[in-house]
Amino acid sequence: MKRILAFAMLAATVSVALEAGASGDYGPSYTMFKAYRSPDLPLERFQSGELGVLQPGMRRVYLYTAWRAISLGPKVAAMPGTAGGLARADGSAFGDGWQQAAVTPDPASSQLPAIRALLQLREDDPALNALHACPEAANEQAGRTYRMLSARTDANKERLATWARAQLQVGQACQEAEAARYRYGAEKEKAPQLAEPAPPPDAEPLFWRQLRDYQRAAWHFYLEHYAQSTAQFERIGATKGHPMQGLGQYLALRSDIRRALALKETSLAARDKDARSLEQRGATILADASLAPMHEPTRALLRSMRARLTPEIRLEELNRYLDNPAGDPFAQDRLGDWAIVVDDPKLQTARQYDFIDWIDTLRACDLRENPSCAVQAAHALQRWRETKARTWLTAAMMLASSMPAELERAALAVGADDPSWLTVHYHLARLYRLAGRQDEARAIGEAALTRKLSPGTRNLFREERFAVATSVKDAGAWLLRTNVDFARNDADQKEDMINDDGLLWFATGLPVSGMVELARVESLPMPVRARAAGAAWVRAALLDKPEQGAAAAEVLAQLVPELAGPAQRYRRAASSVERRHIALVAALHFGLSAELSMSSQPVERRADDDATASGWCKFDGKAFAQAADVRFAWRLPAMPIVGDSGAREELARLATMKTATGVVGDDVLQWLNSHPKDPELPWLLYVVVQSTRGGCLDADAGSLSKKAFVLLSKRYPDSEWNQKTPYYYSPK
Repeated sequence: MKRILAFAMLAATVSVALEAGASGDYGPSYTMFKAYRSPDLPLERFQSGELGVLQPGMRRVYLYTAWRAISLGPKVAAMPGTAGGLARADGSAFGDGWQQAAVTPDPASSQLPAIRALLQLREDDPALNALHACPEAANEQAGRTYRMLSARTDANKERLATWARAQLQVGQACQEAEAARYRYGAEKEKAPQLAEPAPPPDAEPLFWRQLRDYQRAAWHFYLEHYAQSTAQFERIGATKGHPMQGLGQYLALRSDIRRALALKETSLAARDKDARSLEQRGATILADASLAPMHEPTRALLRSMRARLTPEIRLEELNRYLDNPAGDPFAQDRLGDWAIVVDDPKLQTARQYDFIDWIDTLRACDLRENPSCAVQAAHALQRWRETKARTWLTAAMMLASSMPAELERAALAVGADDPSWLTVHYHLARLYRLAGRQDEARAIGEAALTRKLSPGTRNLFREERFAVATSVKDAGAWLLRTNVDFARNDADQKEDMINDDGLLWFATGLPVSGMVELARVESLPMPVRARAAGAAWVRAALLDKPEQGAAAAEVLAQLVPELAGPAQRYRRAASSVERRHIALVAALHFGLSAELSMSSQPVERRADDDATASGWCKFDGKAFAQAADVRFAWRLPAMPIVGDSGAREELARLATMKTATGVVGDDVLQWLNSHPKDPELPWLLYVVVQSTRGGCLDADAGSLSKKAFVLLSKRYPDSEWNQKTPYYYSPK
């Protein structure tokens, strides 16, 4: 009996956790290098006051948790609230839906062969799909129940088949409930009429008849026949000795709650009256000691009912409770309920609550249309001046674009053990940089980086330190970041990626000489150094800077010995045309680019038939500048101003050039005329044609494609590369 009851508790279909769990409130923007939507450290540590650097795009459950921690100060570590409370509030305690589906087998699956044979169904009979249609908890209960029934001494083929047929009918009800959600208009009238599981004969043993009672009640519940299911579950709960008696009253309450929610009464008074009646039913369960296993599920069900049936009342109750940071917001999952209710746009949030004002002020800045956030910044500063609260000090620092002396003094006075310390100090570094106080900005960043930080927080301080670098070598030490998403699942994830600040700096702030210098920074990973040297080599060849090109080629050959030959030929070349050709051909063979990418792969020789001229689009500094001009106050810092100022002049010259496809195509056609016996020419013509298929192209790409195609077919008709080039491309 106990075994049946344990699994029948799951069989109440959708789990209690899903009934009471919190919904998400994600915003519009995202970045892989910041913990922008959610903490990138264990939630229990965040709940205990280890906040990292807060982001205004965080979900409300996290911002409230941060508000409470900052309000309490260091003592929050001793009073974090109910263990695991934040994981319940944000829904993560209930698992990751995708991964669960991917790795958890359907418990009913193991019973399919036996049930199929029992009912004499074909293996591909669609009726068998009904065994998977109900929620996972119900499927698990059904599978285990079937195994238990098969082991009973009074089991026979007919009884098992009767139970299995009824279970298929329950599954069909689940299928219909799901299908009904997607019907609209006239289709709603086409719903099939499903047959109810037949009542068992009176001659059947009581145990088997009682299990059929449960199946019939569940069938009505899934089809939203709540009057019938409520009455049937009530009878089950009132029947002594029924195998599902312990569930009966709970399931009846759950069914009646579904009935109330389905009515969608518009009057708050009517909904409140209904809610009070349901709470009275719940009180009966809570007063019955024999139903102790159902007490916590009942409390959760009643809380969920209030949040959904009378959200106006529930929101005000929760607001009053949560406004006191000394309370436990995770007890009875109050914060999770609040996150659901407050997200309803129809409800008016009471602005007199300090924590709501604080959260809304930050979240209002998570909008692309509001890059300056000036109104919110002014409000946060004013609230801090009125209250002197650390919460508003933190918000004022987060949103400020300049720092009054009084704000600076208060920020510097925040204790190192305060939950807000990292956020406040990150913005101290940012505001010092904006004020031109670079030495102070460097000191703040370096001090913070001596701490053990989460990946996202470490990235932020590295970005600030990178922005005030004193040299190319110094900038290289802070260039790399950790992908926060990878780091959540891999504790050993390294700093091996480049964010937009580094890409912008490399593309527009470094001349060729600076790129070579960066390639010599030994602390950087070899792929990054090789890519930097390769970009310097390509740019030097395009700009006809032989000395710098030779230096870049030398570094690249040291890092990638296979390129020693092309580097040597480059140094010996007698003309700019020859140097450019050697560098461009090497770039095709090894996939070199004139720019860096977010993630640097090792420089290795490509297969010849995979090579394309795709090393750059247009060298347009304006596009980079436009992307950098409008950014949020807490977003990417400015790139460092280090290296030779010749970067601007080089970029201006490069901006007049074609795309990689155009430059390589023109070079190959010119080389064909001057070096017609070069054995690589058939392959190079093939590459030109293949490169015009798409991507970044010039206006004359179609003409270039046709010229290369015609020359390849006429001059090298027997070449393998001609056989691989059946047509040319004419991009629009």
